Amino acid sequence: MSAVAITLDVEGDYNTPSLRGVDEALPRLLEGFAAREVPLTLFVTGDVARARPAVVRALADAGHAVASHTMTHPRLSRCDADALRAELRDSRALLEDVTGAACAGFRAPFFDLPAEAGEALAEAGYAWSSSKAPFSPVAGYRHLAATGAPHRLDGTAVVEHPVPRMLGLPIPEGLSYRRLFWPASALARAIPSTFYLHPYELLDAVEPAGMPGWMRPFLTARQGARAGEILWGLVDAWRAAGARFVRVGEA
Repeated sequence: MSAVAITLDVEGDYNTPSLRGVDEALPRLLEGFAAREVPLTLFVTGDVARARPAVVRALADAGHAVASHTMTHPRLSRCDADALRAELRDSRALLEDVTGAACAGFRAPFFDLPAEAGEALAEAGYAWSSSKAPFSPVAGYRHLAATGAPHRLDGTAVVEHPVPRMLGLPIPEGLSYRRLFWPASALARAIPSTFYLHPYELLDAVEPAGMPGWMRPFLTARQGARAGEILWGLVDAWRAAGARFVRVGEA
């Protein structure tokens, strides 16, 4: 039986301070996943935890795994060593304070995981990461050769759970790429080990002001209600095919 971990990156809408995705779309997502009895792994920024502590606490109380997505959602490859360590350390401490539960996991914003981040993750007390994908507009193809099975980050005990490829191509298995390449992406019927999405993808008419202009048409393709149709169609198809839904690291 195949196992799939559904993961949500809980952050400001398209890298802005707006939290419409958290306030409007996340409750609908949680309701839909609860109805399907799907446990989630949510990578939450410290900024969101500070702004919406009750929401984040409720995620943990509902049995979902709450993991770190840094404090401020920076491009980690542009952070110096001190700033990188602060992003990892402070976000983990804040999430544990808000939820009252251990924060063992991490995801780098934009899948931008520098080579030296493994040691910093270990120092900060993380046990696992899900920070590599075959492609990212920020990280490029830096992790192309590393995607696939879980593995330890170099020189550490931190286990990396990569986001796999779609259709065998260097395209990450996530709602954003499923939307962009739809309907061709419907040909990808294999059940992925990890699948990611952002709550704000299910908002109608959200302008990704925090992203470069050339990216905006790609980011907004089939957002809103159509994104929801694609998502629930995938989840229901995987369930019908016998998928077992797990939190990251439980497979």
